[in-house]
Amino acid sequence: MSTTIAPHRGTPSRVRRALRAGADFRRWQARTGDLLETLAIASLLAVVAQFLLGGGSHDLVAGTSSTTLIAVGRLTGLVAMDLLLIQLLLAARVPCIDRVYGMDRALKAHRILGRITVPLVLVHVGAIVIGYAARDDLHGPFAPVVESFRLLTGGSDLLFAFIATALLVVIAVTSVSIARRRLSYEWWHLVHLTAYAAVVLAVPHELSIGSDFTTSQWVRTYWWTLFVIVAASVLWWRVLVPVARSLRHDLRVTDVVEEAPGVWSVWMKGRHLDRLPVRAGQYLNWRFVSPRLLATAHPWSISSAPDGRRLRITVRELGDHSSRLAHLRPGTRVLFEGPYGAFTSRQRVRRRVLLLAAGIGVTPVRSILEELVRHGHAGPGDVTVVYRANDESQLALRDELEHLTAVGGHQLLLLVGPPVGGSWLPPDHSGGRPVPDAERLAELVPDLRRHEAYLCGPGGWMNLVHRSLLEGGIPKAHIHDERFSW
Repeated sequence: MSTTIAPHRGTPSRVRRALRAGADFRRWQARTGDLLETLAIASLLAVVAQFLLGGGSHDLVAGTSSTTLIAVGRLTGLVAMDLLLIQLLLAARVPCIDRVYGMDRALKAHRILGRITVPLVLVHVGAIVIGYAARDDLHGPFAPVVESFRLLTGGSDLLFAFIATALLVVIAVTSVSIARRRLSYEWWHLVHLTAYAAVVLAVPHELSIGSDFTTSQWVRTYWWTLFVIVAASVLWWRVLVPVARSLRHDLRVTDVVEEAPGVWSVWMKGRHLDRLPVRAGQYLNWRFVSPRLLATAHPWSISSAPDGRRLRITVRELGDHSSRLAHLRPGTRVLFEGPYGAFTSRQRVRRRVLLLAAGIGVTPVRSILEELVRHGHAGPGDVTVVYRANDESQLALRDELEHLTAVGGHQLLLLVGPPVGGSWLPPDHSGGRPVPDAERLAELVPDLRRHEAYLCGPGGWMNLVHRSLLEGGIPKAHIHDERFSW
């Protein structure tokens, strides 16, 4: 099964409209990004201000040692909760956050904030326990242990808070790169879902004994507003919208096609797909209603531009989950979340486009190429596709790329050869002096610096390509990628 392309030869008017739309979108991104970041900073400043104005400044500066320690614990707890709520919002798949930053960058910010939040939580717990022990005249090396036992068995909600802290520590440990490499995606995802439980378990002690959360009606309203906004965002965008879309569009597998050794395409049809807000280059989290595939959703990009009738993903065998897709039967129901990602031509503002792909990273690149050709958003010769593989057998979707570049009047460069240390290009057999990647790329793509570049492939490969593009004169603002690391 193949796609049928009804191309429009790119005309100057079509190209100008596409570039104007890209400029408008970038302005919207900049304004919305500034607003979101201002709101995040304002929330932190509001938390610190309400603490200081509520007597915290006196406790920090003029209090006894125990009072000062407890004040430090209170302040770090407030800031940690605010950061934790921001983290949940970044991971809630809110469309405006996704369109501004892309889900990969939003989740990267989520991870960075986690490295700040968990230490703050530990400082909060430690300062409170030691401060209360000093206030209760407990001395000696076991004073914190005795005080912890008193607090946990005192009939308050601190036991729930202790469990919440333990969950956050487990999440932080499994987020370390070494631990992530040892965990399967399924287990990592399951562990990180407990972040919601951690927040829920932490709230009761804040409302029952956390005077900083209840010191005035304004403060109570502020915190309850934050809790409701975050909870509603998570419930709406992570649960209700995916369920509603899956039911509405009723996606079903129609065919599974082997594209190359270990690479399969899954074709799907459904209802009203013209109303699904998905663009070429984006991905969805897919869940197939089939034994051993239903339990976990996996992120895969669509590998053909949406046409309102069908969707396709193309997947390389990288584990048990992906290998089972080859055995899907026609009629299998498909549940999905998304679409997600800012790796689209929507932010393009340059006439010339450079699409670079390696391995299975060709899937979003291929769909963007099809979109440009189908809608005539690029003039003949404006698009150059660079496809890197170690062996010709790994060039999945090669025939489709050749067809699309031919009908659009564009160029396809197939770079095949074994990997070379420190380079993303195949070996240079010219026999002359070693030529830097940026120079070789400039020879392959004339007028390189005037292109809008999109790249997708393994993380290390993309890092090398990114460096070459910068050295070749393409500004960072015109280099786009999407990373699926977890």
